[in-house]
Amino acid sequence: MSEHTPGPSDQGRGPAVAFGAGDLSWLVELMAHNTVTPLEGGEPAAIAAAQERFVTGAVQRGFALRALSAPPVSFLDRAGVPAQVLEAMGDDAEAFLRSQPSAVLALGREQPAARRVVFNFHMDTVGPHLPPRAAGGVLYGRGAVDDKGPGVAAVLGAAAAFAEDPSLAEDIEVLVTSVPGEEGGAMGVYGTRWLVESGHVARLMVFAEPTGGRVLDACSAAMTPRVTVSGLDSTDDHPYDGHNATLALSMAACHLAEVLGPLAERLGAKVCLSGLHSGTAHNRVYGTGELRLNIAYYDLAAAGELAAAVERALPEVAAQLARRYRDNPVARRLQQDWEQIVRLDWLKRDLPPLSNRDAVMESLLAGAGLPRHDGIRDGSAFTCDAIWAAAPDRYVVACGPGRLDLNGAHTPEEHVAVRDLEAYAGQCRDIVRRFGAWARGGHS
Repeated sequence: MSEHTPGPSDQGRGPAVAFGAGDLSWLVELMAHNTVTPLEGGEPAAIAAAQERFVTGAVQRGFALRALSAPPVSFLDRAGVPAQVLEAMGDDAEAFLRSQPSAVLALGREQPAARRVVFNFHMDTVGPHLPPRAAGGVLYGRGAVDDKGPGVAAVLGAAAAFAEDPSLAEDIEVLVTSVPGEEGGAMGVYGTRWLVESGHVARLMVFAEPTGGRVLDACSAAMTPRVTVSGLDSTDDHPYDGHNATLALSMAACHLAEVLGPLAERLGAKVCLSGLHSGTAHNRVYGTGELRLNIAYYDLAAAGELAAAVERALPEVAAQLARRYRDNPVARRLQQDWEQIVRLDWLKRDLPPLSNRDAVMESLLAGAGLPRHDGIRDGSAFTCDAIWAAAPDRYVVACGPGRLDLNGAHTPEEHVAVRDLEAYAGQCRDIVRRFGAWARGGHS
């Protein structure tokens, strides 16, 4: 169970914004929608149904619908689109994208970006779906903390600010954007990236991710190299006739760990040596298989060094195989045909990390009880779709209630205390009011 304990984020905090019975029911309804990302086997059409319910609830709380849209197929003909996204679309990319709309809800009259705040959250979740339940002031279920709970809290907080000071409607605009395509390696390429390039941006952009109430103004990007073996199988009666993918991939995994681990540590990056598969039987030589890695980085120079090291790795593994297994029949066929059957490709590459600073907006957020935290220094910064929002005239941060680790995000124990959502709603209200005061002072 996640309990709120007083700390630095309480300094300057206004009162929480209470969730009424209707507010809590709305959130539970959204959590009940099975919006597992299509990249993890979810039903694509489920996102549109959940967005419809979100829009209805936000409009009931004073918001106006500004946009409900999805990008054209041509939008994905550009660098940085993960291979997983293209695979998930299948044969009808247009239909897939239509099923993944992004919603933009607004308070206040339309303003230039300099007089606007955006709160962004994602409607898709990881799998498997977990139906919501409540016990002892805590909500359990998929999306509780990542990311439907924080999104609803942002709506209630912004609405409370405008209810307390209706004149804000003439001075600033607040957008709450609900997007698909954040989870499963989609990296926001058909959600947040679409909205940003459509102009739904702001002087202050808050991505309502679970950060423990700390402001993270740096987010890693990630790349995913894949090593595949496409050789011939054989049986245990003739084990040396096959290309032993198990041997090739295990050697590649060990070598990549040896090479990339220290390099990533020096560059402030993170290497996840992840899925390796060839087969499960004990009496078969598998000639096909794959190894995947995920490499998170905070700057493009580091990404370039790490990618180059990955590119060098396969020839180095081939040389090791020839040296260590020169006369070994288990490796004979693999050595002979290595160049033809072992290859490297990239499921994800060339994504921009986020790193920005803004003394004025940092002070504004701190005044709302949300202190800046150097997530690069201690490794707490993580990958999310905020990477697409960076620009010189914006301050882009990830900030929300709960923690990915302590609140069980991506696990069967995902949960959030309602009081933590209420506290965050109060902070969102304070952000809006402080931003309004700042804009009225002519600083925009």
